[in-house]
Amino acid sequence: MRALALAVLFLSAVSAGAEPVRLSDFAKQHALTQTRDAIGGRDILRGGSTVIVAPGLATAIVDGTPIRLSEPARIESGRTLIAGADASRIAALLRAGGPPPPVEAVPSTARAPQPRVTSPTPKPAPGIPAGGRFRTIVLDPGHGGIHTGGKGARGTLEKEIALDVSRQIRDRLSAQGIRIVMTRETDRHLAAQVRDDLEARVRITEKTRPDLFLSIHVNWAENKEAQGFEVFYPRAGCEGTASQRQAGRKLAEAVRRIFAGRFDTPDRGVKEAGFYVIKNAPCAAVLVELEFVSNATGEKRLRDADYRKKLADAVVDAVLEEHRR
Repeated sequence: MRALALAVLFLSAVSAGAEPVRLSDFAKQHALTQTRDAIGGRDILRGGSTVIVAPGLATAIVDGTPIRLSEPARIESGRTLIAGADASRIAALLRAGGPPPPVEAVPSTARAPQPRVTSPTPKPAPGIPAGGRFRTIVLDPGHGGIHTGGKGARGTLEKEIALDVSRQIRDRLSAQGIRIVMTRETDRHLAAQVRDDLEARVRITEKTRPDLFLSIHVNWAENKEAQGFEVFYPRAGCEGTASQRQAGRKLAEAVRRIFAGRFDTPDRGVKEAGFYVIKNAPCAAVLVELEFVSNATGEKRLRDADYRKKLADAVVDAVLEEHRR
């Protein structure tokens, strides 16, 4: 009977209209709180139920169960949109108490001992082995391909800014004799599913065995007034050793100090975090959020090539400062 009721609700939902719905409006209508995963680029709605939507993917997760969408979620003017039919379907599932148990068990999201990575490992950038703390660095431009990350009101994409700044960081550090391995050097994703894409980056890091994992991102928030930069390192209990975590913290503090001295934008500080790519890195790890693309001033700055060069230079100077200690 429950399956029949859900089917009726779904059919009525599809006929309710196909106008796209803002995920933020959907969250308010159903008393859910919306947050964004800075690494995965996913929108997470929490309340009586949990709904996860990733722009670019045609699958949502409702209370742990994958739900196929009629079309991929997308970002327009910095806001996540889903098809009206999909919004109605998810609403129907929430009213019914969530999706019925799947016939087959949903695969666990826990890391498998030997995860499968379909994307080839990028070749290292040329460099002469150098003395110092960071002889090999895995440089990770966030997102890529179908995983666009945040999007500004003028259409600026996080994946493009992260790649441009990362390429400049690569060139400067390589010139200093540091070996650089990039998780991506073009606009591509490493896997179609967000979790698999993040896992592929971790596997590249594990295979490379670097001294540092450095992930470059651009921030996004529903609050368009949010501005500034922030720097993250792994919280206690993550993959790296205590000394590696300490090295990550020191580099994060160096990045924060140099950014604060050079850029007229709010300093949001150094923070511990459990983001997937840094918490699973078997080395010192830092994730830098350069600026908020969702803020008009921040987006304007990020669109300026000279400003992006200054951002890259600031990150490089912080890395070299710690490298030479």
